[in-house]
Amino acid sequence: MRTDQPAIPYVQSSASQDVPPPYHFPNVSVNAFVWEAEMGAVQSYCDKFLNLGTREERGFEYRPASSWPYALLMFLDYPEMISSNREPEDIGETPYPERGMTSQREVFVCLPVIRYGNGPRGLIADSDIECVLPFIVVDKPWSSICGREMLGLGKLLANIEIGDGYYPDGFNGSVNLPGWASSHIGDPIDNNLRFLDVTAGPVLPTFRLEKKPEKSLATLFQSPAASLGISTMGDLSNFFDFASGGLFPSSMRTLGLKQYRDAKYPQRAIYQALVSCRSHYSNVRDMRLYDENNVSIRFHDTGSFHEILKVFLEVGPRASGLMFDAKVLGAFRFKADVDYDDMRVVHEFPITGGDGIVARSARSDLSARWFRPLKGFFGQRGQP
Repeated sequence: MRTDQPAIPYVQSSASQDVPPPYHFPNVSVNAFVWEAEMGAVQSYCDKFLNLGTREERGFEYRPASSWPYALLMFLDYPEMISSNREPEDIGETPYPERGMTSQREVFVCLPVIRYGNGPRGLIADSDIECVLPFIVVDKPWSSICGREMLGLGKLLANIEIGDGYYPDGFNGSVNLPGWASSHIGDPIDNNLRFLDVTAGPVLPTFRLEKKPEKSLATLFQSPAASLGISTMGDLSNFFDFASGGLFPSSMRTLGLKQYRDAKYPQRAIYQALVSCRSHYSNVRDMRLYDENNVSIRFHDTGSFHEILKVFLEVGPRASGLMFDAKVLGAFRFKADVDYDDMRVVHEFPITGGDGIVARSARSDLSARWFRPLKGFFGQRGQP
């Protein structure tokens, strides 16, 4: 169900605060925490938000990455956020890069998923690995709106705290969100309800090593030779994948379901598409590890927050006021320059017409990253 019809150009208003990629974020501070993902919850997420319709209609299926069954929780502090778009844009008097910069804090849960194409050819040329963010919050309204409009990421506005923790060189982070403390009808909303707490002891080496983590990421770096390797090679971007134990890629593609609701029939969508964008971490430096035995991740299963948690955790029946503690498998921090670029529509889902809704046919650009430079040899395919 692919077509060669070009997409309608987007008309940008100079009054709009939306800024499309590419972006450049220098000197970002990152704290990352890893726990074992619930494969059932990840598959449910894929089926609900990515595998719309039948596999034959869409031409692919998303499944959890069973070879990397981990969830990644990240706290990021962006001191500078800059548009790096150098292309001429008809957006009014001031080009994007000259509109200045902003800063923000961001927290998200990242889960790897694999797209499998249909048939032998699709399995080879259309299969790829991407990352979904079932939970993502920011502390700036501009970023929240822009992330939804541009990338289809369901960003929420939150109060995010990032600190050094009780011990020197430790970490303390929290997220507060608007929500209902209970499910009772008529109860008022709490605009600053605690959702997440994360604490970590000092980075390694530390006197607070309570027990030897025999199979942990920290064990690898207990030796003097490994510690020397981190101190001498930590500034090299190509050392990043090794230093993180393979728990965090230096380049990944986020995937979001971008959709717009019909005003007259709010249960229907007038547009649905899977949108992808590359995030690339470069100039990685100051890579340090936490002892995961001294790390605590606590989600508050309170009232309406239960609906958020069950998207990426198997939290069981509603039990307002309880807490879910994730078993941490690895934790580390670093600084890096982050670039967001190469945004593209992976697949537009078909929209059934009628009742004033204009029908849309399905369009795809499913080529895997490795196959994209080669696909010209096999004939051009329709672009979204």
